Amino acid sequence: MMEAQQKVYKQKEAPLLRTQKKPKRILRTIAGLFLLLFYFTLSSFALVLYGPFENMRRTVVGAVLTSRHPQYIEPFYSAETLNKYRPISMETMSEGTMHAGNFSQVHDAGIDVIPITTTKYSGSLLVIKDPKRLHVAVTKDLGNVGETVSGMVKRENAIAGINAGGFYDVKGKGTGGMPLGVTLSRGKYIGGYQGIAQPMIGLTKEGALVVGKYKYEELQKLGVQDAVSFGPQLVRDGQPFLKEEDDSWGIAPRSAIGQREDGAILLLALSGRGKNGIGASLLDCEEVMIENGATVAANLDGGYSTELYYKNEFLVEPSNPLGERYVATSFIVDGVGK
Repeated sequence: MMEAQQKVYKQKEAPLLRTQKKPKRILRTIAGLFLLLFYFTLSSFALVLYGPFENMRRTVVGAVLTSRHPQYIEPFYSAETLNKYRPISMETMSEGTMHAGNFSQVHDAGIDVIPITTTKYSGSLLVIKDPKRLHVAVTKDLGNVGETVSGMVKRENAIAGINAGGFYDVKGKGTGGMPLGVTLSRGKYIGGYQGIAQPMIGLTKEGALVVGKYKYEELQKLGVQDAVSFGPQLVRDGQPFLKEEDDSWGIAPRSAIGQREDGAILLLALSGRGKNGIGASLLDCEEVMIENGATVAANLDGGYSTELYYKNEFLVEPSNPLGERYVATSFIVDGVGK
């Protein structure tokens, strides 16, 4: 009788013990998967930073060095090695006065939208037939806080806009309140040191896009009415300006401006950082510009600043998880009749 009771007890106990063991097995499986993922991530990171793939390493390191947090990559390399991967300066531009065309007789109000799609990025190219419609808009709270591109477009009663030049980090807040370098808007001097040549992207009264290193007085002689300071240059005389070894800015959202021989302005925005792609390089922007007939082109501020706004919607929306970034300047396109 006693033995029979013990057998019944053991039969009832066994399923309970098996049930208790299941959570432990699940936890061990999860822990194993986590360790495997950690190992895979760590080994991939080490492979990129120290492996044999030089182009991949140059792209990754360049992307970090041109981001807002270049200090994240510094502990992994010596100063000498970092200098090897140091991105080219945005001052990489033509020097000496360029010939500025005259498009005062162009009165075509047309605007074309050209979608761009690749495996790495997607984006849009806005073609403005009359270059005289393009101007620089500046934040309404200059010296304090920036403004969104869409906000500038609406305030100026414009039809389109793209982020333009860089900006100083006023009081460490990163709010875009002060433009970088010399800035001109509709013939008005906004600010910037006038005594030295600096990378400039400007438009003359006759609609010519001027790209190069200029002093303020040289811009005046050329008749530049609108200008921001940024770079590097991408296209000169219809030819690529950057070489393959210059493409050290990595992959990110990109913005650029160019002009065709007929005067049409090209506004380019390419997505990245997981928002419709991983991003584009400077050479990618250069290639798109040349494919679309640019005789001159330059890089604009990119990353989280990149966006292209047209007819009250984003052709290329910001990659910033917080939405539109507050910037100091934008290139805007006047509405017809303005």
